[in-house]
Amino acid sequence: MLHRLGHRLIQSLILLLLVSIAGFALLRMLPGDFAEVLLLSQMDGTLPDQAAVQKFATENGFHDPLPVQYLRWLGGVLTGDLGRSFVTGEEVASDILLRLNRSLFLAVLSICLALTIAIPLGCFCAYHAGGACDRVLAIVSVAGLSIPNFWYALLLALLFALALGWLPSSGHGTLAHAVLPTLVIATTMTGVLARFVRARLLDEFHHAYIRTARAKGLSQSRVLFGHALPNILPSTLTLTGLQFARAFDGMVIIETIFAWPGIGSLLVESLLNRDYPLIQACFLLIAGGYIVINLAVDYLVALADPRVEEAV
Repeated sequence: MLHRLGHRLIQSLILLLLVSIAGFALLRMLPGDFAEVLLLSQMDGTLPDQAAVQKFATENGFHDPLPVQYLRWLGGVLTGDLGRSFVTGEEVASDILLRLNRSLFLAVLSICLALTIAIPLGCFCAYHAGGACDRVLAIVSVAGLSIPNFWYALLLALLFALALGWLPSSGHGTLAHAVLPTLVIATTMTGVLARFVRARLLDEFHHAYIRTARAKGLSQSRVLFGHALPNILPSTLTLTGLQFARAFDGMVIIETIFAWPGIGSLLVESLLNRDYPLIQACFLLIAGGYIVINLAVDYLVALADPRVEEAV
């Protein structure tokens, strides 16, 4: 097990290295003079003279070959130095850590809410397959997946913040500020997870061990919680991990709409300001997050079902 874990960690580090190289190269290959674009952004749109551009490029090592620039940046990353923001002058690492905590808070709240609703709902619909509740869930799930997040977020903000005045429409600081962004992110996850749990349970209900359990006179709850649900746990964990990772994609839009100061809004701000050290750090963090979550899910699945341990 430890050998396979070490092998997966090495694979993950290589993948992260390739992602960082691709992200670094793409930023440097954008059209225009890299130094001039950055200086133009810092001077609020005032066109800098060539002497200022050359001085700025020399101070930041932009005249060095691209591999040298990348290795210098990578060396800083390995020592915990992600550089300084070109806009604020603050250390990128401190900005990232502050925003990461807030995004994680939102992501964990969303996935907990989605699982709390989706699993009981999926079980109920599996036991009443073809019934009215099952059909309503199918319609709601398709609608939830079809409606764009930004439009749904605006509708909730209009209803609960402007029309009813129950919740703040933007900002952070209290639990009330997290309600609307959490609802938007959790809604999409809930539909997917509930339909998945329903489909997997219907499949399990046709297996011989379930018929045997029922023939022995076990109650429906014991058949469900003692036999069916444990067998769908590994696949549900896998889908939950994927949904958790995808939550960070949605946060780029949701955090911007609700002015929630997390990683998603930080990435948007850094892109608008052309703050390249911050953009590179956000890319690295999001790619690393995907890799860590997938790795953690694989090992949780192996712990839940030792039969798939060899596949991890």
